[in-house]
Parts: sequence; structure tokens; C-alpha cells
Amino acid sequence: MKNIYYSKLIVCLLFGFVFISCDQDDSLEDTPLENTTKAEIVEESITVSEGEIPTFNLIQEDLVQNVVDNWEAIFVFPEVSGQVGVRVVGGTATEGEDYTFNLFTIQDFSPFLLQDGYYLGYDASTSLEHNISGIIDIIDDGIAEGTETIELQFYPIALGYIIIDDTLTININD
Repeated sequence: MKNIYYSKLIVCLLFGFVFISCDQDDSLEDTPLENTTKAEIVEESITVSEGEIPTFNLIQEDLVQNVVDNWEAIFVFPEVSGQVGVRVVGGTATEGEDYTFNLFTIQDFSPFLLQDGYYLGYDASTSLEHNISGIIDIIDDGIAEGTETIELQFYPIALGYIIIDDTLTININD
């Protein structure tokens, strides 16, 4: 009988310690991110024909140090300091039929990053303006469909060196 009493007492004490230790300390201030810069896509929309490669420009406010703490990036992409996620958020074109991506998915780049979309890495330590080309192939399917669109969203991933929340619409003409 005493063993049951002591077991219940220990369980109650453990629950008490769990609830007490979950108290959040509100006295800590938010620390500003270091080595970050805001970036944006210059164009709101671009127009290409089937079979062409879309090209657009990304500009950033400041340079960032060429440092990446991800071990995958150090071995696979040694010159990466700008990391941006790209996802399709709308449009009438169909992936696989009208266009394909030439990028790793974020999960293929790092299974530790719990985000969807594709990984765009580039060197953000040497220039404020970046011409982005070749990340998407527009397929010439030979079918007259009228103008189709792809709406891309760009967002920060990984350590968040590049702070971006922007969209680009690609118009595809037959």
C-alpha cells in the first residue's frame, strides 16, 4: 500500500515540476537578426514564349557575409549566402506539362527544413543585384492554349539571411 502511495506522490511531483518549468520568461527581449538583408523581385510580371527561359532580377538592400551553417550547403553549394524559397501559389499553367523547375526541392536540399517549395541558393555577398535565369524551363507543347500564367512566391528559408516576401507572375504566350 505504501508503494502505491509513494508512486502517486512521485507522479504528482513530476507533473508539478513539468508545469512549473513551462512558465515562460517574458523579461527576455527579442534579439535582432544579424547578417540579414531585405530583398525583392524587381519585376511584378514577365512574359515569355513557350520554349524560352524566364529571366528576372532580385535586388537586396545590403550584402551579407558569405557564411552558411548548414553542412549540406558547405559541401554542395560552397558559394551560397543567399537562400530563398520558391513556391507556386497560383496560375493557369500546369507543372510537368507547361513548365518544370530546375531547382532542388527544399526537402531534397535539407530534410531538416520543414518548408515546401524549391530551393534557390545564390551568392549574396558580392552584389546587390542578381539576374535569376534558368530556374524554370517553359515547355513548348505545340498546343494553342492562349496565355497561361505561373504565380511564384519568394520567401526566406534556412537561417533567413535574405528576408523576402514577394511574388512574380510569369505569362506564357504560345
